[in-house]
Amino acid sequence: MAIAWQASAGELLAVDGIGLLSAEKITALRLKLNPDSLLAQHEAANQSFWTPADADYPALLFAINDPPPVLYYRGQLRVNSLDTLTVGIVGTRSPSPYGKRWTQRLSHKLTVQGGVIVSGLAAGIDTEAHQSCLKLKGLTIAVLGTGTDIVYPHRNRELYEQIVATGLVVSEYPDGTPPDKTHFPRRNRIIAGLSRALLVTEAPARSGALITARLANDYCREVYALPCALDNRQGEGCLHLINQGAQIILGEQILIEALAALPPIAVELSEQSGEIDSRTEVTLTDSSTDSQAQPNAPERALLPELSSLLCQVLEAVPIEPVVLDQIVPLARVTTSELLSALLQLELLGLVTQLPGMQYQRS
Repeated sequence: MAIAWQASAGELLAVDGIGLLSAEKITALRLKLNPDSLLAQHEAANQSFWTPADADYPALLFAINDPPPVLYYRGQLRVNSLDTLTVGIVGTRSPSPYGKRWTQRLSHKLTVQGGVIVSGLAAGIDTEAHQSCLKLKGLTIAVLGTGTDIVYPHRNRELYEQIVATGLVVSEYPDGTPPDKTHFPRRNRIIAGLSRALLVTEAPARSGALITARLANDYCREVYALPCALDNRQGEGCLHLINQGAQIILGEQILIEALAALPPIAVELSEQSGEIDSRTEVTLTDSSTDSQAQPNAPERALLPELSSLLCQVLEAVPIEPVVLDQIVPLARVTTSELLSALLQLELLGLVTQLPGMQYQRS
């Protein structure tokens, strides 16, 4: 850094993209600036930030061709200390019930398997992905297109606070930066960079999620798309991605098995860390054996906290929506007991109630 600051106009000309006029402007402006003073002012105005020279700067971002030179953050989670897979989930801000349901299911399953969910705190798919993870007390990372002290949309304030408390919020924009339409496409490259694999669960033909998918592909990340009905305009972009070579999401367990088999990403860390050409070793638990033996059983990691009645009712609720009358004979309890148990399971995030007194496993 000191060498770059002290470089002469002639040395600056050797840098691609710097011409004579730019070199002269840089050297003239440099005389008016004090880097130590600028750093002190910046640190006073911003709560926390990393540069590539810091050990906690996410190593995965070294594997992309345009990592942010400064990454502002809030939260205690440190990506480099993780030994599990980071999975991005993105999509439309106006999802259909189908898109919401599958986003919840995939986020839920990945969280149970120990994955870390990465998304953008936007309305719609992003919100569903973060919330489903947090319901299971999982780890999630939100990448913002504003300063890390600005919540957008405003209605996600509580969700933001939860993520800061247990996970991580990051942005390349300094504190106080308001939302701007030009920020979000650039924000998407950080979502792609922090994700070993990216899931697009529902996106129209023109969607920022497709920008994220293209960037993820450029960064050699795995891209998966959820198929939808041909007349679902909200998912049209996913069909385009599949047509262009994205892997199709065929179900939670098939996805888990594919992600568990992914090789690590080679990343070149900064010289200050002393680790060059290292690899990010990440894992995702593959519980295919257990799930095949008991395909309809809920994840065992959740059951110790449930009473025998709640376990019995949860076992009777299928993955696809069914009306209440169909659950009664399977649960082998009275209707009043069933309604009480379903309400408790819904509050725990394990069951979802749909219009028409329909229920399904979350």
